[in-house]
Amino acid sequence: MKVLLIMTGGTIGSAFDGGSIDVRSDGRSAVVDRYTAEHSDVLFDTVNPLNILSERVSADDFNLLAKALYDIDDSNYDGVIVTAGSDTLAYLSAFVGLVLGGCALPVMIVAANKILTAPDSNGYENFCCAAELIKRGLRGVFVPYRNSDGVAYVHSATDLRQADLSEDFFSLHGAYGVYENGRFTEKHPYIGQRLPAVFGRENLPHISDNVLLLTPYPMQDYTRINTDGVRAVLHTLYHSATLDSPRAVGFVRELDVPFFIASVRAGQKPYATTKEIIEAGAVPLYDIAPECAYMKLLLACAQEKMSIQAFMQ
Repeated sequence: MKVLLIMTGGTIGSAFDGGSIDVRSDGRSAVVDRYTAEHSDVLFDTVNPLNILSERVSADDFNLLAKALYDIDDSNYDGVIVTAGSDTLAYLSAFVGLVLGGCALPVMIVAANKILTAPDSNGYENFCCAAELIKRGLRGVFVPYRNSDGVAYVHSATDLRQADLSEDFFSLHGAYGVYENGRFTEKHPYIGQRLPAVFGRENLPHISDNVLLLTPYPMQDYTRINTDGVRAVLHTLYHSATLDSPRAVGFVRELDVPFFIASVRAGQKPYATTKEIIEAGAVPLYDIAPECAYMKLLLACAQEKMSIQAFMQ
């Protein structure tokens, strides 16, 4: 089996040196060294478009990653593994899932909760799970990740949410499946967001830092927000799909760029506050993880072939 390994850095590619954790300067991957020493049936071709701690990711980094993804030769591999940092895993996995939504190969995004030398690191197990799922021909873009309960969950890449302090990851609609004792079991339908066909090898996206992401909190003061250079605004919501509409309505009405809210459940009866913000001009994005909505909106602003609103549908 032949696998393309796209390395971006992150904890899974880091080591403890000089009093802190940082990516290995040589760009090599200890997890691949260990895996190939134990498995002779898998060959890896490796590319290193990035080698950073994921919290440092920039628009330029996403553009470099996009080029690496669009350069994949489907006919030359049995699958793809992308190593990533856990801090921004939900954002990077959404990006990869959106870009490779139509890829004919199994694509796995692998991260680690701790550096590989830590006794409780899940990095190697996540990597082994990814390789095994490629061997089984699981088609789609996925994130295999072992949570603190000892179970390796397999998430649809565009449905993943950010981890909390527990270091556990969950999906908006529940994990696609679980991998236990060498056996994969599907639990929920595959959620795969797709991009409109406006990008390709000859027309790569060029992301800029031009989307404003807002999170609700009590007594939010929208008059303090600067929207200079912003092409779109995305506002996440409280768990009941609400926000402080009396304060937000004026902000939305004064904007001259699209204002989106996520995540709203399709068919859910709205609260009065939600109804007020939609009537003021907010565009609800139904049944999409906010992290995926943000990455999709960045891509929407990187193209000119269709309106941002049409791209986001």
